Amino acid sequence: MPTFLAGKDNKVLFGAYDLTSYFNSASFSREQAVSETTVFGSNQATYIGSIETASASLSGFYDGGSDAVDEELQAVIGSATDTPLSIYQGGDTAGNKVILLNSKIQNYTIDSSVQDPVGISATFTGDNFGNGKSLYALTNTSATANTTAVDLGASSTLGGQAHIHCTAHSSANISVKIQSSADNSSFADVSGFSFTTITGATTQRIATTNTVNRYVRLVITVTGGSATFSVGYAHNLK
Repeated sequence: MPTFLAGKDNKVLFGAYDLTSYFNSASFSREQAVSETTVFGSNQATYIGSIETASASLSGFYDGGSDAVDEELQAVIGSATDTPLSIYQGGDTAGNKVILLNSKIQNYTIDSSVQDPVGISATFTGDNFGNGKSLYALTNTSATANTTAVDLGASSTLGGQAHIHCTAHSSANISVKIQSSADNSSFADVSGFSFTTITGATTQRIATTNTVNRYVRLVITVTGGSATFSVGYAHNLK
């Protein structure tokens, strides 16, 4: 039987902010350019796959308050720095699907009409995207732990990428790294696959070309304080 998800449970994390409560629609599109290679004498057209691109669109309601959606989206227009964008399908519980986009904003629009709430919409593209799973839901964390591993279904010899979104903290000093396992029993670090130590609200994308095995978990080491953060991971596609 099919397993369907309720769109109402989606979660949107952008940089160091949880913007879920401002949006009511989200879409993600992955495209591949196709080039025609038909030559003289052919009876049918032939094609080859070319460059891949990805984009995301969000729409919802305007809020002009401090750290609210308008301020955060306006702040990245014209920025040379990419912003990690994670869109979780059906919530960010570990194991749920997540789309990762190391995003650049392309368009931000504010719409007003007499009888409706002021609306917003934004479109994003990015040079790195992933189709993966949540490793750790947005949680206030104050204790050292190894998280329960998430099954990615297969190992990746191409490596992978991960986003961390830390939205709040209290005197935090917390390290987070990724481990993987082929059998969900014996885990090992993935070389170079550690986030910068959390000492404040922050966001980061990390990536590796080293093999990431089928089962993936976090090792969280709390030296001091607490922080609210989430992590999503995806195998590299190519």
